[in-house]
Amino acid sequence: MRRLNVNYWRLGWVSLTNGALIVLLLSGPIRAYNGQQLISEGLRTTPPPFSYWKELFASPWVPVVVLVLLLGIVAEVRRTVLSPIVNLSPYVVWLIVALWERARVAGEATSQELFLGKVLLILPLAVVIVVDLVFYAFAFRRRQAEGSDAGLPSRA
Repeated sequence: MRRLNVNYWRLGWVSLTNGALIVLLLSGPIRAYNGQQLISEGLRTTPPPFSYWKELFASPWVPVVVLVLLLGIVAEVRRTVLSPIVNLSPYVVWLIVALWERARVAGEATSQELFLGKVLLILPLAVVIVVDLVFYAFAFRRRQAEGSDAGLPSRA
């Protein structure tokens, strides 16, 4: 299988974005439990029992997304040509779902909620997708240029 060119900036970007999302997804149950503890302390009640693994697997998509993001980092380290698909697909799907949800609740949400949703979710997703596309466009252009140079006779 052919490989993409070595680009440490692209590897760093993929590691940063995928790694940050993995940390956020894996720390989500802990952050939710800490919030529940604060509420329980304020109300002077006992917090409900907590199981990290139960909370993590409460939504089947969280482990799947974490695995896809890890697979994306591994694909980028190995420089496979499937790396763009694996690294772009979670963000593109997330952007489509966010836009769908935004259109669905547009009549019910306030203008401030719509603005915050745009600034906090849609724009960062769009930035990640655009930067990934730029990195992979350069990688495929360079790969095509190297492939076309290989077929030309030398001028010796």
